Amino acid sequence: MSLVTPLAANSPAPVREKRLVLRVLETWRQACQDDLPPRLGSLTATDTGDDVGHVFMIDLLDQAGPRFTSIGEALRVDGWPADGPALVAACPDHSVIGLVGRCWPEIVDRGVPVTRGGVAPNNGISVLYRSIMAPLVDESGQVAAILGAANWRAVS
Repeated sequence: MSLVTPLAANSPAPVREKRLVLRVLETWRQACQDDLPPRLGSLTATDTGDDVGHVFMIDLLDQAGPRFTSIGEALRVDGWPADGPALVAACPDHSVIGLVGRCWPEIVDRGVPVTRGGVAPNNGISVLYRSIMAPLVDESGQVAAILGAANWRAVS
């Protein structure tokens, strides 16, 4: 017995969710195992498909401190990182990625996805942003990495 009901030939195509944070949350949920967050390595930025340009990954276990292992093209800050690891603590304050990335301790403490939004500076302009950060766990169930995403629009 099939639990999937086929769509009629004249049915409209499914509507794509408009909000980036909800699309990324759905990708994260699909990678969950039972009630546990996805395992480290089971989910990458490229798994978010067309949203990859707005997605970042943070490795929490790096000896130098939490660092970005992936930063989508839309989130990159001119001239950073120059050389060496892209440490979260060294990310420019005037950027959405810097503002959002610094929220990593809350994800570790809570162990669940967290969304944030508001008005912030981004490369010299004021923007209204939305973001999500979701935990990835190691074999012991400890949060070892974070999958995140952010987008924004200029405000006057």
